[in-house]
Amino acid sequence: MSALNRRSFLQTGLAAASVAALESSASQVFASVNEKVNVAVMGAGRGAGLANAFARLSDSQVVAICETDEARGKKLADQIGEIQGKRPPVVSDFRTLLDKSDVDALAIATPDHWHAPATIMGCVAGKDVYVEKPAAHNIAEGRIAINAARKHKRIVQHGTNLRSAPHYKEAWKLIKDGVIGTPMVVKAINNQKRGRIAVAQDEPTPAGVNYDLWLGPAPERPFNRNHFHYAWHWRWEYGTGDIGNDGVHQIDLGRWALGLKAPKAVSCSGAKLGSKGDAQQTPDTMVVTWEYDDLLYVYEQRDFAPYQMQGHRNENDNIIYGDKGYMLIDRDGYRVFFRGNEAGPKLDKKYADSTPAHAQNFVDCIKSRKSENLIADIEEGHYSSLLVHVANISYRTGKRLQFDGEKEKFIGDGAQEANALLGREYRKGYELPTV
Repeated sequence: MSALNRRSFLQTGLAAASVAALESSASQVFASVNEKVNVAVMGAGRGAGLANAFARLSDSQVVAICETDEARGKKLADQIGEIQGKRPPVVSDFRTLLDKSDVDALAIATPDHWHAPATIMGCVAGKDVYVEKPAAHNIAEGRIAINAARKHKRIVQHGTNLRSAPHYKEAWKLIKDGVIGTPMVVKAINNQKRGRIAVAQDEPTPAGVNYDLWLGPAPERPFNRNHFHYAWHWRWEYGTGDIGNDGVHQIDLGRWALGLKAPKAVSCSGAKLGSKGDAQQTPDTMVVTWEYDDLLYVYEQRDFAPYQMQGHRNENDNIIYGDKGYMLIDRDGYRVFFRGNEAGPKLDKKYADSTPAHAQNFVDCIKSRKSENLIADIEEGHYSSLLVHVANISYRTGKRLQFDGEKEKFIGDGAQEANALLGREYRKGYELPTV
């Protein structure tokens, strides 16, 4: 949606009524940004975790729950009201908040196809943004989100919250200091059982659901419960598969460890081994290889497996192989091994949710206006999401693809077909703002 379209929308009776209601219920109740950062949370799925985090911080508060499913939004608002002593109003359309001076930030936990458009709209409107992973539904809009953040001087944090667990920085320093020698192969592992998504018939939109807004920039289609809450992850129109849902955490960590950006080439083999015949479009099983100078980065995904890998403590982790040894690292610490399986440095810890620390870092940077202190700046989020997107494009085209990281386009054999998947067409009324 362009800035002009947004202004036109805000002049409609519905928007005016929504803003008026919020003015009377929220602005008189919630503190100013000088005291607390006022956050509007978009989405009540993963958004519930974000809302809980922001509500519990001493210097932030949730001032609105934006949810296209009214019943789900009200339930979360009630929960947050109990935590912070002030129940935030429920808003169907987040765009009614963009011109409100008492909303400082958006926390975006919508389906993937709304991540970048809402980030861009928030930046253009002067809001800071916490956007869940992946940063965008495609590579082109991810880059536009970076440009919007930079042009409008916004603080934009990416939701790869594992970066806020302190043991990762400790581990990366060991690697930098040469504990495993020269890194040669990195592996990211996503290994967990996912439920099947049954085929369901289209049906009328349930009462209390703003389905047109939920679809947003995606193509118009009838309502289907198994395209809706959570199941959207496995549909190309809205999601990016489990590689973009959960695998992106491990992909981000391996990339962060070695300072990697865009690869030179990508290849992907994928299949539906545990989800044959169901409504899932995306593969549940993947093996991806991203090629860098003198290094290969491999991703393995097995969503059919009710067990973790042999010798691993968690379903999801990373292995970094060097010419002297290797490091296994997960949410509970790290272990280093040398030739003959000789044990090296290790750290064992009990995993603690890093979302509150990630939210606190975001709030701190809003107050200081120092984006360089963000743990997961939008550009970092973009590069981790880019690895997801090029992997999915390799899977969908069935080709090993060469990639130009400067231009963020495919080159060589198969480039025309692959480049057609770098962006998307936006449904009328939901176009991206001009940046």
